[in-house]
Amino acid sequence: MLTDLRIIVAIAGMIILACSPTQAASPLLKINTKKEIYIGKEVIHNDDHCWLLERDGKMKSFPFKSVTGFKRIAKTFKPFSAAEMRSQLLHELGQDFEIVGTTHYLVCAAPGHGKKYGQLFEQLYRETHVYFSTRGFQIEPLEFPLVAIVFPDHARFVKYANAEGISNTRGLAGYYQIKTNRIALFDPSTSSKRAALESPNILNGSHFAKAGASSSLQDTIIHEATHQVAFNLGLHSRIAETPRWIVEGLATVFEHPESRSASKSRSASGRINRERYLWFGNYAKQRRHKNSLEKFIASERLFQTQILDAYSEAWALSFFLMETRSSEYAKYLKRIANRPALERYSSQDRLNDFHDCFGTRSKMKMFEAEYLRFIQRL
Repeated sequence: MLTDLRIIVAIAGMIILACSPTQAASPLLKINTKKEIYIGKEVIHNDDHCWLLERDGKMKSFPFKSVTGFKRIAKTFKPFSAAEMRSQLLHELGQDFEIVGTTHYLVCAAPGHGKKYGQLFEQLYRETHVYFSTRGFQIEPLEFPLVAIVFPDHARFVKYANAEGISNTRGLAGYYQIKTNRIALFDPSTSSKRAALESPNILNGSHFAKAGASSSLQDTIIHEATHQVAFNLGLHSRIAETPRWIVEGLATVFEHPESRSASKSRSASGRINRERYLWFGNYAKQRRHKNSLEKFIASERLFQTQILDAYSEAWALSFFLMETRSSEYAKYLKRIANRPALERYSSQDRLNDFHDCFGTRSKMKMFEAEYLRFIQRL
């Protein structure tokens, strides 16, 4: 037992040494565990676990005590090329999918459909890139092609989601999975069953959208693609804790095309996400507590107890900040994205970051009143 422990400690030390930040580039590692073989570069580690980024962009973690062998197989980590990832996806999904490559995406879809989906993904990517780069946000270059899978029917989509550990798929239209870095959706127009409920949700590192009478595939694509782009351009971090209202707020604001536009040609009222706006109006009048903004920023509780109220406030607050303090908002996102990985984001730290970026430390009641007036006047 002591010998085993010494081996584990030695292997962990070699992995940490091989991934020393003093090196110019991350090496490519092959790590054998009791259940699986991992090939990739180390992203972060603590005393117990190591997080590895694989060549296709997937994020894996494993406990050091499960490691049985370790080898550095190349001096420099290199992601798969688009051609290598295309081949991998065809092997995984089968020949009844076409893989359409665009500038930034690999879109997997039924034959003849990939191009139209790809155009929408690319449009969202360009608009997001321009919006934040023109506001002083230094955009990180993409390390991997972005993978989006659009299933031709709900049954195959559900099977894929279940294989990724997502069991509650009733009414599910699509999701972005942080660990795999992929979007998965299905095209309701090719399915015999349409879900009747719309209720965005988030669980275990996946960002979900539900299909419904008022939604469409385009709405779902925009919402989930916003998550994927934000996590890949450095707007959010895949390994540091990001408040949920920030993640969902950005996606719900960007659901409206005018909000993604670099040049605002209409008044703010022309960029309203109507569904979120109406829901927030009802929530603000009937259920929202006075002076509750600090609590919303500091805690995830509203998402756990009143999820649609939480989504509506996430939209309202994000919309207010993006319309009235867009440069500060971009700096705020960067501050959150640059937080230390694996560190708990306490309620007080969340408030401190917000106050520092928006100058609200002694003016929160005044700020909240201005925010609510802005939404009411829309």
